[in-house]
Parts: sequence; C-alpha cells; structure tokens
Amino acid sequence: MLRSPVLVARRCYSAGSHPPPPQGGPPSQPPYWGTPLNDPYNSPPPMRQPKSASDYIKKPPINKGVCIVPQGELWVIERLGRYSKTLEPGLAFLVPFVDRISYVHSSKEQTQEIPNQSAITKDNVVVNIDGILFMKIDNAERASYNVENPIHSLLNVAQTTMRSEIGKLTLDRLFAERAELNVNIRAAIAIDAESWGIQCKRYEIRDIQVSDTVRKSMDLQAEADRKRRKNVLESEGDRDAMTNRAAGEQKAKELLAEAERVVTVKQAEGEASKMKLISEAQADAIRIVATTIKNNANSEEAMKLEVAKKYIESFGNIAKETNTVVLPSNLQDPSAMITSAMSVYAAVNKGTPISPSPLPFTADAGEKEPEAPGAATQAWTPEMPFPPPPLQ
Repeated sequence: MLRSPVLVARRCYSAGSHPPPPQGGPPSQPPYWGTPLNDPYNSPPPMRQPKSASDYIKKPPINKGVCIVPQGELWVIERLGRYSKTLEPGLAFLVPFVDRISYVHSSKEQTQEIPNQSAITKDNVVVNIDGILFMKIDNAERASYNVENPIHSLLNVAQTTMRSEIGKLTLDRLFAERAELNVNIRAAIAIDAESWGIQCKRYEIRDIQVSDTVRKSMDLQAEADRKRRKNVLESEGDRDAMTNRAAGEQKAKELLAEAERVVTVKQAEGEASKMKLISEAQADAIRIVATTIKNNANSEEAMKLEVAKKYIESFGNIAKETNTVVLPSNLQDPSAMITSAMSVYAAVNKGTPISPSPLPFTADAGEKEPEAPGAATQAWTPEMPFPPPPLQ
C-alpha cells in the first residue's frame, strides 16, 4: 500500500523530528524557521514541554517467576502487599501471584534540571533562575515508601529552597556569591533527601536572567563604578606625584643647605689656615729682621733704605680710592720723612718722647694748604697716635 508524502511528513512531525520535504513539492523550499505554521511542507520543530510528575516514575515489569535485573536498577519486591526485599542487578527467582514488582529505581547518578522560575532578591529585584541537581538513589525502600514520587518531590523542594536562599541576598551578592548559594541550597535539600533515600551530590545554578531595565541600570552602575575607580586612581597618582615632588624638593634643599654649610666651613677653615700661615710668615719675617738688626752693625742704613722704598710705594697709591688724603708738611723732602720715621723707631725702642717734623694738614688731592706761621708742636709719645694732632 502506497502512502502519501504528506502523511509520512506528519508522522515524522508527531514523533518530534523535522519532516523531510515530500517528493513533487515546490522546487525551492524556504528554511524551517520563519515559515507560516499552516505550511504542510515546512513547519518549525515542536517546543519542548516540561516533564510531568508521571514522567519520573518507571513502570515496573510483570513477575514471570524468573527475573533478570539490569545493571543500574533496583527492584522493590512486595509479597502479599508488604515490602519483602530489594533486588539488585542479576538473576532472581520470584513466586508468581505472590511476589509483585512494585517499584523500579535507577541506582545511577542522575542529572535533573530545575525548571526556570522567578524569584525576588533582598533588594526587591525580580530574577529568573534555573539550575541542575545531581542526585543518586541509594536506598530503594525509603524512596518507595517514605515519599510519593521522590524525584519530583525533591525538585519541588529544590525550587522552594532556591527561592528562599535568593531572597536572603541582594542582586550584587547574588552574582558574586553563586558558589556559596549552591552550597547552601544543596545543604538545605540534603536534609529532606536523606529521609527519602536520595543522596544529593551537587547543585549548580545554570543561568540568572534579569529584566532589560535592571540590565541597563546594572550597566550604568558598572560604568559609574569604573569611572569612580578611574578618578580614584588618578587622584591617588596625583597625590603620590605631589608627595614625591615635595619630598624631592625637600631633599634637594637639605642637600643644598648641607653643601653650602660644608663650603662655608671649608672656606672658613681655608681663611683661618691662610691667616695663620700669613701671621706665622710675618712673625718669622719680623723675627728674622729683628735678629738681623740686632746682629748687624750696618742695619740702620738698610732700614733707612727699606723705609724710603715703602714710603715711595705708598705715596704712589695716594688719592686712588678717595679725593681727601692726609699729606705731610714736608712732602718735597723724603729725607726728612725718613729721618722722622727713624726718630719714631728710636723713640719706641728707648721709650722717650720725640719732636716730629712739622704737622701734616688735610687738603684735597692736587691742592696744598699753606702752613700757619708760628704753629706750636706737641711732643709725641708711643701711647699717642701717629702723627699727633696739632696744638691750637
């Protein structure tokens, strides 16, 4: 019997697979997505429906006396309506019409999806969240008689526990403390699962979704936080730079002051050493001159020559620094000046007063003031300044 391509496509569609395009259809077929729903040739795949409570219960087989339990399953046997034993994988013999296979459980670790659900955080933000529960039935008797449909009941407990734990956290902490949230949910589920003969291995949150308004506000908050961190880092950088510059300037001033102090000390030490050397040289020169004068009989003539030499050198520097100078009265007679100087030297050595030559006067450079006739003189002693002032 020949079947039409449309019937074949509909049967494939009802089985959950994409229907192949039938023979003799249109030459060019559009893709599945975006096509009208009433198109018999192309239809979108069916939406996956959530599991019902009956989907988690396995149908037990019929007791035929000789049973073979597959690997990874546990069979709960009732005898005359009462729990008798649990069959493990392998060959087993049962009494027909007396023993009945009541429940069949999987002993393998199972992965159960927690359906997507909405929850409200501590700061009143609605989020959509789903997760995955890893579990294993380790006691078939408890799973059969302590609760009806243990897997479905455990998933409901996981949903309510997840809502409760999310209500304790704010939105920011919900994203930051996902690992802690998983641990808390698993610990809360494990209390009920233990009495139901189920072992909870792990719980993981798979996805957290928020509304577009909340997402935009989170983006603005993240951008503001990034700008704040940028400003803080820039201000801290400026502060550190100013601190470093101030510390550098302070260190530079301290080093400069220390250098100036060292230079001043060194200059003072140099000046002191210089003055000491000059005074020692002058003392040696005076000592040598005194010794020479004392031991040489002709030293007086040499002294006269030296005095005349100094007198001429000093007279050549007159009126270089100022216009007012003090000139001796006998300026044109150097011999008289030498005689006066020698008489002063002799008076100093003997300790007796002398009468110097006529007194000097004050006049401008290049001019001479005439002497007052009959001016009186005063005897000069070593305690008086040289030359002595005139007597009126």
